[in-house]
Amino acid sequence: MRILFLSHSPDDENGGASRIYHMLTAELRARGHSVDLFHMESMGLPQNRRAQLAAQRLAMPSYLSRFGARQVEGKNYDVVMSSSGMAAPLFAQLRSKANRPLLVNHLHGLTVYDHLAAVTQEILGYSLRRRLYKRLSGPLQCRWDDRGIQTGDLTIVQNLRDLAWIRDHRLSGHALTMIPAAVHPSLIEASKGARIDRDGTIELLWFASWEPRKGAQYLPGAFRQIRSRYPDVRLTIGGTGMKPAQLLPEFAPEDRKSIGVLGRVSVAEQAVLFKRATIFLFPSLSEGFGLALAEAMCFGMPAVSGATGFASDFLQNGRDVMIAPPSSEHIARAVIALLGDSAERARIAANGEEVARTFDLARMADSYEAGFAEALADLRSTR
Repeated sequence: MRILFLSHSPDDENGGASRIYHMLTAELRARGHSVDLFHMESMGLPQNRRAQLAAQRLAMPSYLSRFGARQVEGKNYDVVMSSSGMAAPLFAQLRSKANRPLLVNHLHGLTVYDHLAAVTQEILGYSLRRRLYKRLSGPLQCRWDDRGIQTGDLTIVQNLRDLAWIRDHRLSGHALTMIPAAVHPSLIEASKGARIDRDGTIELLWFASWEPRKGAQYLPGAFRQIRSRYPDVRLTIGGTGMKPAQLLPEFAPEDRKSIGVLGRVSVAEQAVLFKRATIFLFPSLSEGFGLALAEAMCFGMPAVSGATGFASDFLQNGRDVMIAPPSSEHIARAVIALLGDSAERARIAANGEEVARTFDLARMADSYEAGFAEALADLRSTR
């Protein structure tokens, strides 16, 4: 197959959304398919940072679709895939053409659930969303998801929640499948080594963006309770893109010296973090999949997670993971329970590792390859 991938995310092999495209491209090429991959940087956005941010939030489908139209012109692609409805204008244009490619709308996660989580946290008094997000950019992203589903031939989701919603609302004749994300091959390989013993140091690890949807607002209160019980526990925060001066003021003054805030982390550095940390914290309210959770669990690290994405679809509370409802009290109690029982901690870690390691690249690529082939055959049979 000849495949065109159009990613609206920045080109970053270490980034969650971009990482999926990079892994899938490499694996499909290794299987003999011709794959072209383009990211946001290729799509003609303004160079000025503020103007670029406005274009991303308010007009990304137009930029991506104009670029995609130029790429498709005169080329016989079998499949064109983009995410989150960003190629809806392009798909609408291509649908009327003879011998057109299969149009695939990939969803990292339905934006409406992320938007709902963010707005709910503001109502609860935990965060303050900007008026532009609430009135324009948030609803726009929800609309783009819907347009992507309507204009595509096939929608690929990563979780059962999104699968159910689209199944209830999808158009007649629209194909739908669920393909979970995969753990990066280098992380699976690195996870085979022994864990790092730090002479009894207790380290909690947060590795995610710092936003209400991820449950960040509950971490300072939870950490205060945990340190009241275990004063020597440390917290490492990575993946936020923020500096210590931005994050530490959110924590109690007496806890700040026990917190490390990391800058940009490579895949190799991420593997070291996963090998040495005691418990992984992932109390997210809404996830398309939650790749960081699966990656951490591959290293035999027990996790405290919200009931969303990978955790809700593939893990069982008390067997593979500790599920914590969204509150500092629940998160703290789950962590304290794990710290107080080393045997239980080891059992949950081993069970979680066994599940997480099955989410490898070969499995994901098999599903994409089969999904593309089946939907493409259906499309060609109707011509």
